Amino acid sequence: MNKLLHILPQEEYFSPVNGGAIATWVKDFSNELLGVETIVFAPYSKKHYLSFKTKRARINLIRIMGKILKGKIGHHLVYNTYVVYGALYARLKGFKLIHVHNRPTYIAIIKRLNPSATVMLHMHNDHILGLNSKQLKELNQYCDHIISVSEYIQNGIIRKGLEHNFILKNKCSVLLNGCNPEHFRKQLPTNNNTLLFIGRLTPEKGIKELIQATVIIQKKIPNIKLLIAGSAGFGQMNDSPFVAELKEFATKGKDKIKFLGYIEHHKVPDLFKQVGLYCIPSIWNDPCPLSVIEGMASGIPMIVGNKGGIPEEVGDTALKVNCEDSIELAKTIEYALNNRKEMNLLADKAYDRFINNFTWQHVSENYMQIINNL
Repeated sequence: MNKLLHILPQEEYFSPVNGGAIATWVKDFSNELLGVETIVFAPYSKKHYLSFKTKRARINLIRIMGKILKGKIGHHLVYNTYVVYGALYARLKGFKLIHVHNRPTYIAIIKRLNPSATVMLHMHNDHILGLNSKQLKELNQYCDHIISVSEYIQNGIIRKGLEHNFILKNKCSVLLNGCNPEHFRKQLPTNNNTLLFIGRLTPEKGIKELIQATVIIQKKIPNIKLLIAGSAGFGQMNDSPFVAELKEFATKGKDKIKFLGYIEHHKVPDLFKQVGLYCIPSIWNDPCPLSVIEGMASGIPMIVGNKGGIPEEVGDTALKVNCEDSIELAKTIEYALNNRKEMNLLADKAYDRFINNFTWQHVSENYMQIINNL
C-alpha cells in the first residue's frame, strides 16, 4: 500500500479550528503512517491542516439549497452530492484503498463506483446500530472490512448483523485510538484541587453532572475549582441553550467554575499543567474518546464514566463511576482529592498503559497488520 484516501463525513471539516475528533484522528494517524501517500477528502474549509494533501469538496451552495428544501429532501441532496463527489474523485485518481469514516451508508455508493478498490469502514461510534435490513445487506455486500475503535463498538456491530442473519465477525477488527507522546507529555503531580473537563458541552458528556458535583463538594473543599474547556460544537463560539443553562447553574459555584471556551487541540497539553484531577464524566456509551488517552499520556489522575469503551481504555488505571449520579460523582471526586498518593500511582499506571498500547506508532502498526491480512 502506498496510496490511501480518507473520506470524512459530510459534516466533518479537516480543520484545526472547525474539525472534530475524526479530523484529529486522521491528522495524527497519518503523521505516523510513513511511506504512504495520504489524501483526505472532506468538506471545504478556509482553515485546514496545511501540511496534508486534501481534496476539499465545495458543497456550500448545496448546503444552502439543502436548508431551503429542509427535511429529508434537503438532507439527501447534501448527502448524495458529497458522497458521489467523493466516490468519483476516488475513481478519477485511481485509489485502491479507500478508508471511509463513520458513514456506513457511503460504502455501497463508493464501492459501486470503485469496484476494484478495497473499501473499508471505520466506526468511531455506533451508527451501524441504526441501519435497517436493506442498508445492512448493502454494507455486508460492499464493505471489505469494518474497523471499530473498541470492542464495545465491534460487539454491537456483530450483534446487529446476527439480528438480520448477516455474519459480520469475519470482516471486523478493533483498532484502538491513539495519542502523540511528543505532544502530550507526562506532567509532574500537581496537588491542587483544580478539576479539568475538556469536550463538547452537550448533555451526554456529563458536564452538567460534573458542575453539580463541584457545587456539592464546595461545602467540604472550599478551594475546589473546575476548568471547563469546550463549546457547544467544534469551533462553535456561540452558546447553545444548554450551555446558557450550564453557565446559569454554575453561578452557584461563585468564582470556582470557569468556562474557558473552545480550546484548539495543540493548546490542550498546557491545560493539564494547571490541574490536579481530570474528569471525563460521560453518561452515554462513549466508544473510545481521545480525551481519555490524552489524559493517560499526560499522567494526570483521572475519574471517568463507566460506560461504552472507556473501561477498555483505562483498565484499572482510573476511578470509574456512574456519572449520571452527581452525588456519587461528588463522593468519588472528594475521595480522589483526599487520596493523592493512590491517585498518583494510578496516573503512573495509566501512563505506562498508554506508552505500551496507545501511541500512534501502535495504531499505525496495528493498521498495517489489518491491511496485510486483507
